[in-house]
Amino acid sequence: MAASRNSPALPHVATARSIHTWHLVNLLSLDAVAVGLTWQLVFTLQFLHRFPTPVESLIIGISIWLAYTADRILDARRLQTDLPHSSRHSFHDQFQILMCFLWIIAFGFNVILIANFTNADQITWGMGCLLIVLLYLLNAQKNNRAVRQIPKELQAGLIFGFGVSLVCWPVVSQQITLNLLVATLITGTLFSINCATVAYWERQIDQAQLFSAWTTQRNATPAPLAIALSLQLALILALLSIDLLPTFISHCLLSSTACMTIAIFANHKHEQTSRRKQNTRLTRSPQVRELLADLSLILPPATLIIWRVYLG
Repeated sequence: MAASRNSPALPHVATARSIHTWHLVNLLSLDAVAVGLTWQLVFTLQFLHRFPTPVESLIIGISIWLAYTADRILDARRLQTDLPHSSRHSFHDQFQILMCFLWIIAFGFNVILIANFTNADQITWGMGCLLIVLLYLLNAQKNNRAVRQIPKELQAGLIFGFGVSLVCWPVVSQQITLNLLVATLITGTLFSINCATVAYWERQIDQAQLFSAWTTQRNATPAPLAIALSLQLALILALLSIDLLPTFISHCLLSSTACMTIAIFANHKHEQTSRRKQNTRLTRSPQVRELLADLSLILPPATLIIWRVYLG
């Protein structure tokens, strides 16, 4: 059922005035790029024992930006601006022509990089990932009921996990293929929890716009997030104990999961306090709390990378 347009519990429509300079990291999808580059570094250090090359980082960074920006442009095209909506959707609606122009330039530049600096195996794996992303975007826009049996957040997280590990797949030896597969799936699950967390924080906006999310079909609470994080921690420890998950990437996953747990708990307490004081829901998006989930995926592995590189 569509949300009432006059409901006081819904967030206010985002406007240009609500967009601050520090919001641009989120509005331009640069936070997603930062997460992707950080975890690409984790995977190359773990499985290839080297840093990614500048070209590898450029290709994955631009590819992530292209995917996120395309999704947001498509969402903005069907945005009902008279209903509550997020700042990032308002931004892509307001600057749709500019973002499309930048998208075309970035796409062309990425094609040039891929054509000149990658080999046949890397292109094959990359095309496979591209096909999966395109299917995801098409299904997300068509709202296919059969595909919706798999939550959108889980799909996005697993695809993101495959993307950040992509550089390893064409060259990894058969002896560690299983370890790479397990690491990719567990990392993708962590990204899925990240997506589910943001969806929970923006549940009123998704309900108003009739966007597909795990929160729109039920009276959502933080309980599923807490259960997912607990299972994630237990699974990481179990896989580490039987040597299916390498130590370094396990530590990155454990620390990120712990930080995300703290971010979710802190935001939940903040929401409760705000409602008691004002008897209203938190209104503006994005806010600092909505960047905490992404920071949970950047700061812990970045710290462990520095520790590994400089302290052994």
